[in-house]
Amino acid sequence: MRIRSTISAVSTAALTITLAVVGGGLPASATETALGRCRRSFAPQFTDQAPWFAPGNLHTPWAAPAGLETEDALRITAAGTVRIDYWGTTKNIAGELPVAGSGWPAPGEPRYMLIAKVTAGSVWLHANGRSYGAGAWFPVGTDSGCMSYSSAGPSSQLVFSYNDPNLGDNAGGAAINVKQWWGITE
Repeated sequence: MRIRSTISAVSTAALTITLAVVGGGLPASATETALGRCRRSFAPQFTDQAPWFAPGNLHTPWAAPAGLETEDALRITAAGTVRIDYWGTTKNIAGELPVAGSGWPAPGEPRYMLIAKVTAGSVWLHANGRSYGAGAWFPVGTDSGCMSYSSAGPSSQLVFSYNDPNLGDNAGGAAINVKQWWGITE
């Protein structure tokens, strides 16, 4: 459990007492889900200080300085290009059509796009209404849109890669920024 749980509980109690004395109800931001706060562009509780680099030839975990807990919402933005062969062919991390077929990390998603997975639990992407379980690559591209993380088990890692069946000949990569809205915790 993060220290934010205790701080959140104390802050909510103080706000509730203040509003009871002064009048009025809780503001929407105090009762809204993390995903709702992300979708309405409320300020996140955590944002990477600066974009960090995910090389095009590796699976790169996010450091998750605040941890990753159930009901947290995330939004990932990124920019960059990946060289996909030794001859210098580069692709934007937004990916390209036609979509990847079987044998690619994320079949049905644009080829060469930035993708991610969680190592435990699942994520639900608002952009496409799909849920992705542990180990399943999901689309990120240049903007993932808001997503919700859930898990009943151990903490998870968020891992980034590229929708390319052969990372070994890649170079370049993406500058990534993760924003995190914390879920309501008891």
